[in-house]
Amino acid sequence: MAAEIKERILTGRYLIVFAGSFGVFFANGVITPVLPLFVKGPLGGGDVAVGLTFAITAVSAIAIRPWVTPKFNSWGYKPILMGAFAAAGISIGLSGFMPNVPSLIALRLLFGAAMACIFIGSLTAITSWVPAARAGEAVSLFSAAPYISMGLGPFLGQWIFHTFDYTATFIVAGCIAGFGIIPMIFLKADKPKLPDDGLPVKRFYAGAVMPGVVIAFGIVGMIAFGAFIPLFAPTIPGMQVQFAFLTLSVVVLGFRIIGAKLPDRWGPKRTGIVATTGLIVGLAALSVTPWALWAYLSIVPFAMGMALQYPGLLTLTLEHVDDRDRPVAISTFTMLFDISNGLSGLFVGVVAAVAGYRAVFAASAFMAFIGLLILLLVVIPRYEALKRSISTRTV
Repeated sequence: MAAEIKERILTGRYLIVFAGSFGVFFANGVITPVLPLFVKGPLGGGDVAVGLTFAITAVSAIAIRPWVTPKFNSWGYKPILMGAFAAAGISIGLSGFMPNVPSLIALRLLFGAAMACIFIGSLTAITSWVPAARAGEAVSLFSAAPYISMGLGPFLGQWIFHTFDYTATFIVAGCIAGFGIIPMIFLKADKPKLPDDGLPVKRFYAGAVMPGVVIAFGIVGMIAFGAFIPLFAPTIPGMQVQFAFLTLSVVVLGFRIIGAKLPDRWGPKRTGIVATTGLIVGLAALSVTPWALWAYLSIVPFAMGMALQYPGLLTLTLEHVDDRDRPVAISTFTMLFDISNGLSGLFVGVVAAVAGYRAVFAASAFMAFIGLLILLLVVIPRYEALKRSISTRTV
């Protein structure tokens, strides 16, 4: 146990995968505040089109999983990740040249497939390199990348957009995403060495479903935040969209980096309850905010929830998973993330069109509350029953 605690997580190969993925995450952060404006402005779309543009990535992300997941065991993660980085760069870089919403959606489908490969490959790699007792810490540190990107990317995106135009913003972001290929060239990665026992490769992992469902309900708020804060912030006196994203990023990074060990120390029960409650409180407060300071303070518990929920529940999912099933367990867990991504984008788009932006955050808080009920009534009891069963068999 002491050796596991002392073992270094931030190895060279870990940092290479982190750096490569960071390029895509940062590029996505650059275009996040600009994409809704691009859809509603030059492309002439409405709120539903904005939600659809964010949601459609889930369709390709889900569709590619049954095909690509077994390939991580046969090909290894390096070639798949390199191809995904290239596809992400192309899809983002060409977005600014699209003349209408359908053509933009086609590129967003490519981006969704690339992101699915990046999440499965990256998480499979980093969790296979660390002891099980430190998987939550490894995931927390890795998932700092999207939130650094969410905090800093919008500043660059806003500056490029206001200095030049939409097209320049997407081109620069596409180049940043494509640069993720460079560090991967130096990664020495072997294919997984699995026993030749003739067992079929799984394409679905049932044990990941219910933790993924909790994440699915929680992610509604993240989709709502990304899609509509750029449109909601100007309606609040003194609120600026880039500072909203920065607040979210700073709080999440505080928990993901400084508090990286919390999911492993607290365990999935405490981590899940605290995280999901934070989502509910933050989103509900954001829905009734009368001024900017209230809005920024509301983002704090929401960000805490986003920081803790994902690594805590992914750790729960992988706790008793072997190397053969690790890619499919991660694929199934993140598939629920993508399903929610797709349905949530449509859901919040319709809510915004019918009832306004405040209702979007109120509805998202209610979705997180449903997730909390599932966590308390289904996920935690099953997890504790499994632990008792394993403990009984090993006695």
